[in-house]
Amino acid sequence: MAESAATSTSNNPLAPVIGLSFFAIASGFLMSLIPLSLPAFKLDENLAPWLASIFYFGLLIGATTIERIVVKMGHRFAFILFLSLLIVSVLAQLALPNTVNWLIARFVAGVAVAGVFVVVESWLLMTNTAKSRAKRLGLYMTSLYGGSAVGQLAIGPLGTEGSTPYLFVASLLFLAILAPLLITKGQPEKQHLEKLPLKEIKTLSHPAMLGCLASGLLLGPIYGLMPVYISAQADQAQYTGTLMA
Repeated sequence: MAESAATSTSNNPLAPVIGLSFFAIASGFLMSLIPLSLPAFKLDENLAPWLASIFYFGLLIGATTIERIVVKMGHRFAFILFLSLLIVSVLAQLALPNTVNWLIARFVAGVAVAGVFVVVESWLLMTNTAKSRAKRLGLYMTSLYGGSAVGQLAIGPLGTEGSTPYLFVASLLFLAILAPLLITKGQPEKQHLEKLPLKEIKTLSHPAMLGCLASGLLLGPIYGLMPVYISAQADQAQYTGTLMA
């Protein structure tokens, strides 16, 4: 899908950037927390790759289907919806720690995270000039990966056992929701969607598409499995959060 460029000067990046920052901290911590907390919930560590895979499958499904929700609800309410859905998935894992429930929760989380990305990226990139889009994209990447790095550092002080780490994640996501709840102005104007014909995909930048593919192949195993690998090394386990950051 492609959206026409926004011309409204009221498009303010404050709400999505603040919300994204809290989301990134929570998400960064959660990505490492889930595989590391499996033994504490008496779940098989072999479940870790399945949890990672179904999360990214949900991300894929969400990224290709939720644009209509954003158009219908508007960016602000869609942002609130997807963050709320992510909170529900986290609390569901805590409430029912079993294999089936965790797989379902992570799939739902993948869809929700895809929604967050689509909302924030489209919100920030709906501006009139290439220079402004480049600045906003840089701000987006700084908030996302800076927050993710900070979130990993919570592994040390909070640990990976019990309900406290998961409640901490849910609290951060609630703080992320406060940004679009309290900052009610500045979202982009609603846009009409235009279908992107499949034949036009071949005209997209091939290096960019290959770069995204390689990035996905690398980031999936890194976030999903590396925390388990590091924590299994007796001399490195205490540095898991720092090394992931």
